Amino acid sequence: MRTTLLLTYFLLSVQPLAAQLSGFQVPAGKEKVEIPFRFENNFILIDVMFNKIFPLTFIFDTGSENTVLTHKTFADLLDVDYERNYKIMGADLQQELLVHLARGVQLDLATVPSNKVPLLVLEENYFQFEKYTGIKIQGILGMDLFKLVVIQIDYKRKKLVLYRPDNFKIDDTKFKKYPIDVYRGKAYLTVDGTITRSDTIPLKLLIDSGANIALLLHNDSDSSITLPPKLIPGKLGDGLGGYIEGYMGRTYRLHIDPFEFSNITTHFQEVPVTLDSLNLNNRNGILGNEILSRFNVILVPYKNELYLKPERKYNRKFNYDKSGITLIASGLGLNQFTVVSIIPNSPAAEAGLQVGDEVLSVNFLPTRFYGLNDLLWKFQKRSGKQFRLKVLRDGKELIIRFRLRELI
Repeated sequence: MRTTLLLTYFLLSVQPLAAQLSGFQVPAGKEKVEIPFRFENNFILIDVMFNKIFPLTFIFDTGSENTVLTHKTFADLLDVDYERNYKIMGADLQQELLVHLARGVQLDLATVPSNKVPLLVLEENYFQFEKYTGIKIQGILGMDLFKLVVIQIDYKRKKLVLYRPDNFKIDDTKFKKYPIDVYRGKAYLTVDGTITRSDTIPLKLLIDSGANIALLLHNDSDSSITLPPKLIPGKLGDGLGGYIEGYMGRTYRLHIDPFEFSNITTHFQEVPVTLDSLNLNNRNGILGNEILSRFNVILVPYKNELYLKPERKYNRKFNYDKSGITLIASGLGLNQFTVVSIIPNSPAAEAGLQVGDEVLSVNFLPTRFYGLNDLLWKFQKRSGKQFRLKVLRDGKELIIRFRLRELI
């Protein structure tokens, strides 16, 4: 099952929001605050209290300039006033979507009360997080709310730590410092990449904790970026307002001095010529959570600095789906799974699985005992492992058997 890719970083800039000096701050008398998070399906999930009424779950997303409420229902129930409308770019980089600007919204985290903040409210639930991730998510915490603090993402302890900038100190014997480019609140890191065992080239990558992938490269952003020989064409996943087309393959090597990664699962996507390259800040791609989570990460935007400390086995193997199946989740428990696409010539395709099949059980265990991420993990196991799926097709139950094998 292919990883769902949520590219929130295509949100267009909304300048009036960026001008506001509002956001989360460390309370007076404290040097830092720790915010617990859940790390599920390679997303950082934070509990948020919306206008002191609704407990919601937001993704912490360093790749999004703005904070977004994906479910307009919550704002409408509280009669939130909208100041004006904006257009944002969808995940297909072409479709424009309608959002509303609300000001004076109260967003409180577990340990950090907020000021009144601006918020983008989507006219419709374009993301459909539940369907594509198997997680109930109602919004995105963007970098507009974190511009007044230093941010540490401690993936091991599952803590987001906010520091007061005037008191921040770091043990540089444990962390490696890197210069970054900060543009519209988002951070970009330049690393060395070798795509196909040939020339090593510099790659400017957006640091994106809102993407549950390892690496994405815009293969038309530099003539030196060549596609690897073994690729899976088609949809990379589903994002804001559309499908993301491209290819899936592996990058031979990525070097974040002195740390090195090999055979990195990589999404390759061309950027439409109609898109303003300045909005992308001339980047070559993004660095997602599947790599970021192998470090303890500290962002110091006001100094244009990034600090990384590797976790144990940080350069472990990058696994990927070996079945060829893409599923969506539905039902009250998000544990009803339907096949929405199948990679041609994959094990699942050769076994006769079809789009629209509802998966009832996996290796004799009913799917009500699984989450979407559980199945994603299972279909990444060793090559040769056999699966027995019971599926419902046109009212009839069928048995589908296949063995996993490498696809990229």
